[in-house]
Order: sequence, then C-alpha cells, then structure tokens
Amino acid sequence: MRLDPFPDPDALPRVIGRADALRRGFSRHAIDHRLSTGQWDRVLPRTYFTGETMSDLDRCRAALAFAGSGAALSGTAALWAAQVRRVPCPQRVLILVPPSNRTRSRDWVQVRCTFRPITVARWSGPRRVEPARATADACLALRRLDDVRTLVARVVQDGGCRLDELAGELEAGPRRGSAFLRQALAEVGWGAASAPEAEAATILRRAGLTGFEQNATLVLPDGSTRVVDFYWPGLRACLEIDSVEWHFDQRDWAGTWDRHLDLTTFGYSVIHRPPSALRDRARFVSDVRAWLGGRERDLRRGLA
Repeated sequence: MRLDPFPDPDALPRVIGRADALRRGFSRHAIDHRLSTGQWDRVLPRTYFTGETMSDLDRCRAALAFAGSGAALSGTAALWAAQVRRVPCPQRVLILVPPSNRTRSRDWVQVRCTFRPITVARWSGPRRVEPARATADACLALRRLDDVRTLVARVVQDGGCRLDELAGELEAGPRRGSAFLRQALAEVGWGAASAPEAEAATILRRAGLTGFEQNATLVLPDGSTRVVDFYWPGLRACLEIDSVEWHFDQRDWAGTWDRHLDLTTFGYSVIHRPPSALRDRARFVSDVRAWLGGRERDLRRGLA
C-alpha cells in the first residue's frame, strides 16, 4: 500500500525523528519545507517538534528520539518521568545507550554508553530505567552531600525504591562520583550488621536497659493508633530510631512533629535518635539512660 505523502498533521506525534518521518511518507523535500516554513522545529539533529509549545515531556521524548535504538532516560529526568514528587525535569537530560548505539552527547542531551544491561521500567510514559538506577545516576552528577541526601530521602520516602536497591546500584555502578551516595546510605543505616532498630535493641539490652517493647502499637484515647520503635510501658516512654535522618521541606518536618505532638499530648515522653547515633554506643546508652531516669523522677513527683 502506498503511503500518503501528506499525512494528517493531527495524527503526527509531537516529537518525530527524521527516519520516522520518512517512514510515515514525508519526502526529504517535505520535511525541509516544514522546517523552513516554521511548521516544524528542529530541536536536535534529525529530531523535530511538530507542536506549538514544547513541554518537559516533549523534551524527554526528543532526547530519546535523538538517541535512537535501545536508549532510556536515567537520572533526574527518569525520576521526573516516573512522577517522583518534588523532582523537577532537569535542563540537561541523561540518556543511557548500549554499546551498539554510537550516538554522542549534543546540546542539552547527555548520552552515556553503558555495558550494564538497561532494564526498563514497565510503566507508561517515556522509556526509562528503574528508579533505583535513575537515583544512583542522578547522585553521581550532584556536587553537594545535602543535595544527595535530599534526593535519596525523597525517592525512598515516596516509595520509588528501597535502600537495598539503591545500595545494589551503588555497588554495580561507577565508583567515580559515588562517595556522597555511599555516605548518604551509611547515614540511614545501610551497611550495618542489622537494621538500625535491631542494632539499637542489642545495644540497649547489653547495657542493661531492658523492659521495653519493640514495634509497640499504642492506642490513643481518641481511638487512633501509633506504632513506636521502643516503648517502656511503666514509664510511658517512646524511643524512635528515625529511619531517614534528613527532612527536605516544611511538610516533612510538620509530619514528624505532628506525630510527636499526638503522643506527647496524651502524656507520652518521646525522643528521636538517628541511626548514626548508634556509632557511638556509649553516648547512645548514656543519653537513653539519662532520659529514662529523668522520666522516672518526673513520674514519681507527679510532674508527668
């Protein structure tokens, strides 16, 4: 069947590569005519935009069309495409390609050849890698530890991936530029002999600080429930080992302190310690012992 040399413009994708346009029946002359008259815009070599206003999604699709066979978004562009909250679409889009693809970086598209298999996320939208790999790649480009902490916390807390998946990507990926990611993962307890809560329990028991319940469910007078890491029933005292040490906007701070307020409003004493506090075991034990002792004295004097 003969292709229509003048396809319906409304049926065209907003981003189209030159080879795709030729397959759709446009001659080289027809393509050049649309470019010269402003009907299409050349946004990258051999890559055209057929719409009016280019969006971030169009930019990602243009980068993929330019990169060609086997290409996939990675870095913050992939996280944005995966709709991870508060991750904006970057100005420079990272594209991974297999060794057989010889495309090189151009303009606002960074093309990186990888010998690792490119596992693509099985979701709708632009072709992209899984969030763990995208996060690890994004962290390689960041130059501030706080920015890496923020991104990791954002992705993990939003359910994009697990810490063990990130750690796997850290070990499998390039070592150059990975120091901040390694430090960020260590700060939230990755690489310890056990989960931070389990390690804390071992430390407390060895120090003789017992009588606590782990993962205790507290029923508040209003009927709602809260689960706390460690609970001393006789003292109505709660110790939380925060799984993520950093907060990245006011909403996160508000959420933490709202939960804290719920418990203290009903007479519980609550303290929070980060996983990094477990590195200095003597100080951790001293802090918890002093807090529990103060709590016991307050209860005896009717001050709590």
